[in-house]
Amino acid sequence: MFRNLTPAQRNRLILVLVLLLIVGWMLYVARAALFPYILGLILAYVLYPLVRRIDCYMPAVLKRRGLSRPLAIIIVYLIVILVIAGLMAFLVPVVVSQVESLWMQREQLVAQGQALLGEWLIRYRTTIPEEWQRTIEGNLIKAVGAVGQAAQEGVVHAVSAVTSTVSLALGMVVIPFWLFYILADEKRMADAFGAMIPDRIESDVRNVLRIIDDILSAYIRGQLLLCVVVGVMATVGFVLVGLNFPVLLGVIVGLCEFIPFVGPILGAVPALIMAVIESPTMALWTLLVIVLVQQVENLFLVPRIAGESVKLHPALIMVVLVIGNEALGLWGMIMAVPLTAIVRDVFKYLYLRFSDEPVLPEEALARVRTEVMRLDV
Repeated sequence: MFRNLTPAQRNRLILVLVLLLIVGWMLYVARAALFPYILGLILAYVLYPLVRRIDCYMPAVLKRRGLSRPLAIIIVYLIVILVIAGLMAFLVPVVVSQVESLWMQREQLVAQGQALLGEWLIRYRTTIPEEWQRTIEGNLIKAVGAVGQAAQEGVVHAVSAVTSTVSLALGMVVIPFWLFYILADEKRMADAFGAMIPDRIESDVRNVLRIIDDILSAYIRGQLLLCVVVGVMATVGFVLVGLNFPVLLGVIVGLCEFIPFVGPILGAVPALIMAVIESPTMALWTLLVIVLVQQVENLFLVPRIAGESVKLHPALIMVVLVIGNEALGLWGMIMAVPLTAIVRDVFKYLYLRFSDEPVLPEEALARVRTEVMRLDV
């Protein structure tokens, strides 16, 4: 692919690579201030299909005058504002009310939890041999310490990324305007970027970017949809079994769903703690709700919503989540899965293109999406 480049084309390619390295270094240095723009890119991935669909139905006269895309974006903005207003009117007051109620009952709940824990400790001390107790307690202390440290580091990374810069407020104000230009000039920016790339490798660069875009867009939209559906199912289930603070606990379950694999476990912990404090019967009913929600998610939702975006084995997902947490904390855990899928598919594409008998770009892209990779070295 690169062997037939002329000296001038090689120099241009080197210049582009140097520019990309400089831009990457600048983004890394300013990473604490980039949270609003990362949020804007996520919103662009979520909103772009709707903008494109509305734009397709615009009158031809608006398209000829270049007004169809801006008008489609304005319509999508109005839809988003209505959705946010609906959430603020119905969901937020309920959540705030339940948070206030939980805070008012904190002393009673803590006392009930301490009493329940005391009963369990008495049974534990009287039924488990002392040798086993020492082993269990030592391992439990280590496990709790490791989990606590990982959670603390994740929260610190997330909070520092959001609050460590004054430019956060400015960035949040800029998001709607920046997002407007991203959605309106998407094709123009793509063409401008393509003009900087040598003709011989332009198709390969576009295909690699298409692979990245397909995985990221499918993953982000899939995870957001899973968060909403799982959160609603959990809330309805908690209401049906009579668990206290059902909306608040359901929202927590939905938000934790965005963390792959371990998120559902983390989201279930507050609901189970609340149920155990209330009564053993409520704990069993709550556990049943959580199990049913997870079964529906694993059997029906994940294969249809998220399965097509990454196609990674659960064992590999567990490993990359650990690596992501060690590298970047909470954000590393969130991005580890899509980044692994991107690296896998980009590697497959480049491997096909760099073979002794290079595969055409269109064929390589099609094989990346349909075939299992077999190395021949």
